[in-house]
Amino acid sequence: MKMVREQLKASWLWVVLLLVLASSLTYGQAPAVLRKNLKTDFGAVGDGKTNDQAAFERAAEFFNKRAQTPTGTGAAVLRIPKGVYLVGRQDAANQGINVLQLSGCRNLTVTGDDSATTEIRYADGMRYGSFEPVSKRSFESPNAYFTDWKYAFSGGTCFVLQGCDNIQITNLAFNGSSAKLEVGGHWGDTGIQLQFDGIFVSDSRRISMRRLSLHHFGRDGIQVLNHLAKSLDDPNREDILLENSTCNYNGRQGLSLTGVNGFRAVNCSFSHTGRIVPASTSKALFSNPGAGIDLEPQDGFVTNVSLENCRFIDNAGQGIVSDWVDESHPSGTRNIVISNSLLWSTSNWSAWVTQKGYLFRNCRIYGAFVHGCHAATTLEATRFVNCTFEDRPYHGQSAYGPFTMHSDSHATRMSFTDCRFIGTHGYLIQAVPAAIDTASLFHFRNCAFLYDYAQPPRNSYDKILGGVFSGNTVFQNGPRRTSPHRTDFMLGNSSTPGTTVLRVPGSLQFLAPNSYYLVIGGLDIGRQPARARDSAKVIIASSNALVINEMPGKVPELYIGPTSRLVVKKGGALEILRHTKVTIAGQLVVEDGAYFFRDPLAEVVTTGKGRLRVSPKALATKHPTLHSTYY
Repeated sequence: MKMVREQLKASWLWVVLLLVLASSLTYGQAPAVLRKNLKTDFGAVGDGKTNDQAAFERAAEFFNKRAQTPTGTGAAVLRIPKGVYLVGRQDAANQGINVLQLSGCRNLTVTGDDSATTEIRYADGMRYGSFEPVSKRSFESPNAYFTDWKYAFSGGTCFVLQGCDNIQITNLAFNGSSAKLEVGGHWGDTGIQLQFDGIFVSDSRRISMRRLSLHHFGRDGIQVLNHLAKSLDDPNREDILLENSTCNYNGRQGLSLTGVNGFRAVNCSFSHTGRIVPASTSKALFSNPGAGIDLEPQDGFVTNVSLENCRFIDNAGQGIVSDWVDESHPSGTRNIVISNSLLWSTSNWSAWVTQKGYLFRNCRIYGAFVHGCHAATTLEATRFVNCTFEDRPYHGQSAYGPFTMHSDSHATRMSFTDCRFIGTHGYLIQAVPAAIDTASLFHFRNCAFLYDYAQPPRNSYDKILGGVFSGNTVFQNGPRRTSPHRTDFMLGNSSTPGTTVLRVPGSLQFLAPNSYYLVIGGLDIGRQPARARDSAKVIIASSNALVINEMPGKVPELYIGPTSRLVVKKGGALEILRHTKVTIAGQLVVEDGAYFFRDPLAEVVTTGKGRLRVSPKALATKHPTLHSTYY
């Protein structure tokens, strides 16, 4: 018995040793990845003829059930091999069935071979819009707002992520086949506001979408609607990424962000929304706002969004829209940054922004930007850094809007740093702050205003009716200007003096020949410099005229600070109209051959070391062609 016990003991020691060795070999290795194939595991064909929707539904059922098991958090991959996968079906109530609806899934990758050879395509001829429920003929309601579900035919959504975490979708093309839809009458407030999207993300985190093409959907290419953030400053970001992807030729938006805290799009296109005319109708499939991207919080927040190196081109609606209904509703946006991107519009605004917290950096904006937000702080304000605003045509079509930047009594504290405004056909800018206290005025630092016309617009003005300038700001001709016609620019505000300010250090240079600048409410140059070496300078070059206009019931002032100068060059003109005051604490210099007109009812005084230096060869009259027409 003793020998048997010893043998058993030795056997158990060997078992323990083998277990230790086995564990040492596998220690630190990741669990095996579960791999599934849409064709071999779920029965898809991928020949572009067979409807494979059932295979996607089986795959969704498998992964959704797995998510409820103890092993459901392990890594998994659903591979969609090269092929064309026909999908699309509607239920008995005529509502589209979602193709791959994932709920509560974790750590899953859905990948095609590549977006050029792996396509999920909706079947031709699906009904979308309002139809008679029995005859299924197209129905157009006489009511502008129509939401009777008996008449609604929707397309569903291709991929739905509901309550998911760490999902990757890569290398796929999603084709909604909108050109071959059977389109019915309108449903909703405008167009067809029924579900028919490429990807819908709801209450999900850590979602990565790379190398995707989502096009020809009846509604949106992608929509993100999370309600996870508890406030505008919730620190828990959702980390949703869209990279190297296109969302083009969709019906309502390329991308809708209606709730998200932490979204990044890199090298993506959101273009040509609302441009498809289905064969079944004679008009484009378009639903408001018809934008490249719509950032519109729905009972939540859209915060910490970065759009980098993206394109918003030729959308029927705006390139980017973020509209704030009114101030009775709190703004739901913060920290929205658009950088190194191209916005180009022909039939609507390049960007319509009234929500708070937008920064455009290193962007080209061809076609008018409109509005800006009413801001209480600098970070809330609409800001532009190193951006180019230009009315450049797109493939022979004129860029949209009479101005390259158009904000008329909507915004406060809007700022432009190192920006260029280039006019080739229309006006440069209409900038009218919603309030005219100094803090609310628009700020321009190191900006250039370039007239590049073959034929400038006539009978109106460019306008900055409340601006603070700093750095070096220049008004000059562009390289292509050939027109001899006069251009007109209006500065200041008729209701309040001191609404055009040049801060130190800084300069305003009026260099574009045949240009007329009407200053209303006075011009404040370099008041109270912080340092003695800081200065401000205004230069009026040849064939430029600066006119200080009167104000009914008020006394506008041209003020030149103690370290500042205003210089009128030969051929340039300065007009001081009646009931205005010129206070010179620095220098006002009128050179040989310059025009200097001072109305007898205008007052000119010097203070401190201020000097008025008028050359004997200066001309005490108005410029012969660039002058006011009031007197």
